[in-house]
Amino acid sequence: MKSPNISLAGWLGLASSGLLAWGNWHYAQTLPNYDAVRQTISELSAFGTPLAHQINYGLFLPVGLMQCLALACQYRMLKQNPTLRRGLLAFSWVGTAYVFCALFPCDPGSPLMGSWRQQIHNLFGALEYLGGGYGLLLFGRIPGSRIAIPLKISGVLVLTGLAFMTLPILASHRGLIQRLTESLLFGWLALASAAQLTQAYIGRAEVTKQP
Repeated sequence: MKSPNISLAGWLGLASSGLLAWGNWHYAQTLPNYDAVRQTISELSAFGTPLAHQINYGLFLPVGLMQCLALACQYRMLKQNPTLRRGLLAFSWVGTAYVFCALFPCDPGSPLMGSWRQQIHNLFGALEYLGGGYGLLLFGRIPGSRIAIPLKISGVLVLTGLAFMTLPILASHRGLIQRLTESLLFGWLALASAAQLTQAYIGRAEVTKQP
């Protein structure tokens, strides 16, 4: 009974991670004078830029929605694991932030202070890393997990990345810091999704072997 939900969660998670990785690479190459080391991911679709609507509604919005749906499918199957459920709720801020940041794109340059739209964008951007980092820490507390330490280290690195992105001294490397932080969040999502699909495949194989 669980296999359909497991498979759906896995495919949605992989699609979300893969789409973001492709879009981040593709549009960084497409936009003239874009510097991925210095400029943030949000600046790919800053308000008023030529590809803003295409990137916000064709990349960031579906990435966020698919991530949220993947976690929702998983959440429904974990009534007996409250720690993991809390981790999923915290990690869902990653997808939620992508949805709201697509609806409220940043100002050109994505400043820490700016228009009302920029302030909403910054708020949900911060919630992404706070929720994602805390979620990884919670995943690392699951009893018996063989990857508890890497999860906890990743959670700390995500929260550190958020702090580093606000430091003026590191402004020239803000894009690189953000991409490394996003790689941790969506890298774990991709790994978990692949594990979900493997589990679903093994479950179906065992069912077909039964007399």
